[in-house]
Amino acid sequence: ILPLLIFMLTAGIAIAENQEKAQKPTEGFKNERVVKMRGGKYSRMYISLIHKTQKLGLNKEQRDQLNKVGKEYAQIIIEQENESRFAQRDFMQQLKNSDFDPVELKKLTKDSEAADLKAGDAFIDGLVELKKIVGPDNFAKLIPLTKVNRNALVKLKEGNNKTQMES
Repeated sequence: ILPLLIFMLTAGIAIAENQEKAQKPTEGFKNERVVKMRGGKYSRMYISLIHKTQKLGLNKEQRDQLNKVGKEYAQIIIEQENESRFAQRDFMQQLKNSDFDPVELKKLTKDSEAADLKAGDAFIDGLVELKKIVGPDNFAKLIPLTKVNRNALVKLKEGNNKTQMES
């Protein structure tokens, strides 16, 4: 599973670097733009879910299948999230020009939405494959792990802040 996680985290970097739309670094450290995978909502959820399968005690065959399927879907999801991000960036670049082309802006909006929908579809397809591999009972164990109680996080943060103030 660890090689799968490393692959997923580096795949977005490699994909983004190979895109011809990727920006070149500019002069100076502050102005430098580094192209990297920031992870969209679907890739973060998928990678997190794949990582949590380590706690399920899967057999070797299941782990091998999970590595294969995980890489396949993570790559698709990351590629589509990057495409959406590129279209959004191009949209914002177009707005910098007072003579922007409304037709081009509409096309970029549609491109971004289409890529986001493809990422969502790949995420769902990946979940279906994940459920097939680990089985319905194990899959049910993963779902509560993905839920985050926001109120509990806020209370934890407030508790940490209070502790720091008392120190």
